[in-house]
Amino acid sequence: MIKRVLLIDGSSLIYRCFHSISAKNADTSPERFKENFFSLFSFQVRKWLSLNRYGFGAVLFDIDRKSFRTEILSSYKQDRPPMPKELLDWFPEILSKAREIGINPIFAPKGYEADDLIGTISKQLAKADFRVDIVTSDRDLLQLVDYLISVIRIKSSFNLEINNHMNFSELNEGLLPFQIPLFKALSGDSSDNYSGIPSIGPKNAMKLIKDYPTKERLVSSLNQLQEGKIKKSLQENIKDLDKFLQLATIQTEIKFKYSLSDLALSSENNSRTGQSN
Repeated sequence: MIKRVLLIDGSSLIYRCFHSISAKNADTSPERFKENFFSLFSFQVRKWLSLNRYGFGAVLFDIDRKSFRTEILSSYKQDRPPMPKELLDWFPEILSKAREIGINPIFAPKGYEADDLIGTISKQLAKADFRVDIVTSDRDLLQLVDYLISVIRIKSSFNLEINNHMNFSELNEGLLPFQIPLFKALSGDSSDNYSGIPSIGPKNAMKLIKDYPTKERLVSSLNQLQEGKIKKSLQENIKDLDKFLQLATIQTEIKFKYSLSDLALSSENNSRTGQSN
């Protein structure tokens, strides 16, 4: 019996719904705007729940933007705008709507992001032979992909791209899941507001990782690199690589108490979900 779990990145979900409705309903009334938002929210969650015969699931959220990462780098995510007032006002109803659909919202513990909770739950359940699907628009979560964990990325117009252990390298320019943090640490991440190693950028980061697949290989091979600005920048800034890796790496062993009953889908979904052969 295959036990299946669906973990939804709550922030990705509500922001995608909000901005999709905003683009299509610029001149609509506030009441109609809200109605359209919740209609899209419900439709997407139900659609994702129907992708497989899931017996368990959750929608995961951050408590706030402060985390151990902001302790490492105070400007981490600093440039992101605050949550739109409408979403703040609707948030209690968003949680209620998720429960009504039959999937529980769960919040990351203080000091961590929802990504870290998703990482922890997915890896724990995979060790217990659950198949885990993660729905998100965030590329960071790609690092969690393994034999039992797939990341389903929300693309434009809510199209979905399934990243699994079989197609990962093809979809991600030859990278493997464990190399995603190193790629981000080298090239930086403007959405998270850190620069990475100067003079590297995505193209050079990709080349370096193909030649030196791990941080340890790269660091031990610095003297072998061709002379130039890339070698010079790495030598001068290599101490920052660990800092950026800490920012980029999703935690998978945070302390968080939960039980399978917290993840059990309600009876509304049990008629069409559950365990499958």
